[in-house]
Amino acid sequence: IPEAESFQGATTTGCGAASAAVGPFYCPADQTIYLDVSFFDELRTRFGAEGGPFAEMYVVAHEYGHHMQHLMGRMEGLDRRDTGPGSDGVRLELQADCYAGMWAHDAATRVDPDTGRTFLVPPTDEELAQALSAAEAIGDDHIQESSGGGVNPDTWTHGSSEQRQRWFTIGLEQGVNACGTFDVPAG
Repeated sequence: IPEAESFQGATTTGCGAASAAVGPFYCPADQTIYLDVSFFDELRTRFGAEGGPFAEMYVVAHEYGHHMQHLMGRMEGLDRRDTGPGSDGVRLELQADCYAGMWAHDAATRVDPDTGRTFLVPPTDEELAQALSAAEAIGDDHIQESSGGGVNPDTWTHGSSEQRQRWFTIGLEQGVNACGTFDVPAG
């Protein structure tokens, strides 16, 4: 399990200095998830997501997905300089979204042997809608539109709103073996 550190304003990480402008992120060098405490408010106010606890869990689970990728060696040998819908960076981000969906399904169906209850109360349709709203809000196309500029897919680093929602749903419905974002055509 990776370490997790919340911060406000700026922090120093194994990956260098980071400001709140980057939002939550995973640093493979120190295997730590960094969570900007103001990001969840910004998700609602700046990006227009519905918000809610399950939406926040999606964001954190996405970062845990990056930790899984690091442990599995998935981050090795990628071209991180290239951008666009089919780039390695976007595929890596979409796979982390898929892993977040897989986590939600697994945590809501796996029974804790000590308590006899699932680790996570199964999310309601409303909570799932909140997570999908968060995925939509942080899609590259949505961020570009809300910044007042045109949508330029060639500059994407995380994927479109539709891609992010689709891969979260694939993980939720089909599990980790369906998270082959590097094995499918771009788009």
